[in-house]
Amino acid sequence: MSLSRRDFLSACATGASFATLASPSFDRKDWLWAFLPGAGIENPLAHYPTRDWERIHRDQYRYDSVFPWVCSPNDTHACRVLAYVRNGVIVRMGSDYRYQDYADLYGNKATAKWNPRQCAKGFTFHRVVYAPYRLKHPVMRKGWKEWADAGFPYLTDDLRSKYKFDARGQDVQVRVGWDEAFRYIARGYEALARHYSGDEGKKRLTAEGYEPEMVEATEGAGTRCFKFRGGMGLLGVLGKYGAYRLGNSMALLDAKVRGVDEKEAKGARNWSNYTWHGDQAPGQPFVHGLQTSECDFNDLRFSKLIVMDGKNLVENKMTDSHWFIECMERGAKIVVITPEYGAPASKADYFIPLRPSTDAALFLGITRLMMERGWYDADFVKRFTDFPLLVRTDTLERLRAHELFPGYRSDLAPDGPSKRWQGFTDEEHEKLGDFVVWDAKTNAPRAITRDDVGERLVAKGIDPTLEGKFELEIGGKKVEVQTLWSLYQTHLADYDLDTVHEITHAPKDLVERLAQDLATIEPVAIHQGEGINHWFHATEMNRAAYLPLLLTGNIGKPGAGCHTWAGNYKAALFQGSPWTGPGFKGWVAEDPFHLDLDPHAHGKDVHAHAFTKDEEPAYWNHGDRPLVVDTPKFGRLCLTGQTHMPTPTKALFFNNVNLFNNAKHAYEMLKNVNPRIAMIVGVEIQMTSSIEYADVGLPANSWVEL
Repeated sequence: MSLSRRDFLSACATGASFATLASPSFDRKDWLWAFLPGAGIENPLAHYPTRDWERIHRDQYRYDSVFPWVCSPNDTHACRVLAYVRNGVIVRMGSDYRYQDYADLYGNKATAKWNPRQCAKGFTFHRVVYAPYRLKHPVMRKGWKEWADAGFPYLTDDLRSKYKFDARGQDVQVRVGWDEAFRYIARGYEALARHYSGDEGKKRLTAEGYEPEMVEATEGAGTRCFKFRGGMGLLGVLGKYGAYRLGNSMALLDAKVRGVDEKEAKGARNWSNYTWHGDQAPGQPFVHGLQTSECDFNDLRFSKLIVMDGKNLVENKMTDSHWFIECMERGAKIVVITPEYGAPASKADYFIPLRPSTDAALFLGITRLMMERGWYDADFVKRFTDFPLLVRTDTLERLRAHELFPGYRSDLAPDGPSKRWQGFTDEEHEKLGDFVVWDAKTNAPRAITRDDVGERLVAKGIDPTLEGKFELEIGGKKVEVQTLWSLYQTHLADYDLDTVHEITHAPKDLVERLAQDLATIEPVAIHQGEGINHWFHATEMNRAAYLPLLLTGNIGKPGAGCHTWAGNYKAALFQGSPWTGPGFKGWVAEDPFHLDLDPHAHGKDVHAHAFTKDEEPAYWNHGDRPLVVDTPKFGRLCLTGQTHMPTPTKALFFNNVNLFNNAKHAYEMLKNVNPRIAMIVGVEIQMTSSIEYADVGLPANSWVEL
C-alpha cells in the first residue's frame, strides 16, 4: 500500500482527535465552550474569557520616548520626522505636524500648509539604520594594505597586478580600527604626494600616458592629483563638505613635501556635485548668470499654467507634490512635454509628445509664433530684457558704449544694485563695458548701464526700439548694427510650424495651443528636470525655454519663472556677509596655515583662503583625460581650456555619494580608469558598490543619528 506523507499526517491528526474525544478525562466544556449554550450569551464570539492577547497588537506601537530629526537624502526635501524609540531602538517613524511652529532667527514662520510632510523613505529609514548591509566599522582592501605595508612603492604595471589594483571588487576587505585606518590614509597621501611632485613626478605622469596639458596643470604638486568630492554637500555642509576642508588642508602636505612657502603651496582638486549629475540646468547661467533658478515648491500654488518639460513633479518630488495638486485644485492648467506618456501626463490638461532632445526646437518654434502674432508684452521686453541691445553684425558681439561714443564715461552708480548688491567690481565693469540701444524718442543711439532696467530706464527718458537695422560710424568706418530682437527674427526663420513638427514630431495644433496659453495665461512656470539636464543639447533646451517667459514678463513674480532643481537643501547653508564673515566658505576653505582655534571666535575672524582648485568629475568619467581630438587638417587639438583642465587622478576621496554606481560607463571606469588610481577612500552609511571597489571604506552616521 502506497501512503503519501500528507495522507499519513492527516490520518495521525484525525486519529489523535478521535482518541481525545473518546478519553474519559475529556471535558467538552474546555474545548467547545464557545459553542455550548449559555445563559444570557447571545453571541459566543463576543464573549471571550480573556483579551490579554490584544496587548500584543497594542504593544507593537508602544514607545518609551520620541525625538525629531531631519531626513536629508538627495531628494532635498529636508522633512522633519519623529522617531519613536523603545528599549533604545527605533521601532517606527512618524510625521511631525509642527511646521507652523518653527521659526528662523528673525521670527519668520512657515504655515500649517506644509503639514504633513514625509514619504516612504523617511517612514522606513530605521530599516537602513539597522540593516544587515550597514557599514559599521572601517574596512580596508587586503591588497592595498599589503602595498602600504610594503612602504607604498611606486606602482608599476606589475605591482598594480600584484596588489590587485586591477581587481578591486574581487579582493578581500579586512576589518581595521579607526586609528589604524587614519594612519594608513595619512601615510598614503604623503607617499603619493612624494611620488608625483616635482620634475620626477611630472616624468612619471607623462610616462603613464597622461596628456601633457594635464601634467602641466599639476604645477609640480603631487597634491594636485588628489580629488575630493563631498557628495551632495548642501544636504549637510559640516559633514559632507568637510571633504573639501580636508582637500584644502593638503596645502600643508605640499608645503612639507616640496619645501615651499605657504604662498606657493597647492591644495587638492575639489570635484563638483550638481553639475556633473546634471541636477542643475547647464544652460541657465547663459541666461541670467546664476548657477540655476529654482523655487521652493510652495510657489506652485500661485501658478496658473505649469509646463513640465522632462520633469516628473508627480512621482519624483513626493512630499512636495501636494503643492502641485493644490495648483490643480485652484484651476491651473497643466501641460506635460515628454517623449513618453507617464505619470505626469496622466494629470495634464494636454500632453505634447516629442522626440528626445528636440525641446529646443519646440520652444524656438513657440517663440517665433509669439513674436509673429504679437503675443508678447512689449513694455516688459523693452525694460527688462536684452532684446533691444544693439549687436554689431561684423563681429556678432554686443556694441559697447565706449566703441561708439568718443571719450565715453559711464554713469554706473557706485551705490546702485550692480555694485552694491551683486558684487560687480570696477575691473569687471572695465572688461564688460556698457551697452547701446536705439532710442525711439531721439531716433539715435543711447548708452545704458547694467542698472538701467525697469523704472530706472524710464527715468532716463529712453524708449528702446525693438526691431531695427542701423548703420553707425565706429572707429572711422561704417558698421551695421541690429537689435537682438531683429537677429532673433532671422534666427527663428528656420523654425516655422512645419519644420518644428518635422524635427520634434509634436502635433502642430498642440504647439500652437501651448504658444497661445503661454501668451494669455499668467503666472506661468516652466519646470525642466533631469530628463532635460542629463542629456545632449541640454544647454540649448534650457536657454530656449526662457524665451517665451521673457516675451510675456513671467519672470520674478510668484508662480512664474523657469526652474529646474528645487528643494530645501538651503536649510543646511550658512551664507557669508560683511557682518557675519565668509559663511560656509570659512568652513570648507579656512586657511590651514592660520586656523582660528578659539571656539568662541566670531565668524568674521575666520580667515578663508582656498588652496584648492575646482574640477569637473566628468573628465575622470571620460577616461581621466581632457577633450583631445585628432583632426585630418589641424592634427592633435586639445579643446579643453586651461580654466577647466583636469589633472591626473591618483587619490580619490568621496562621501555621501555612490560615485561609481552613478558614473556612466561604469565598466570602463572600474576596469580601465580606476586601476591607475593609487588610493580610493569612501565614506558611506552602508555597503555600496563604490565601497566595494574602494581601498578604504569608512562608516558614517546617518541623519537620524546626528
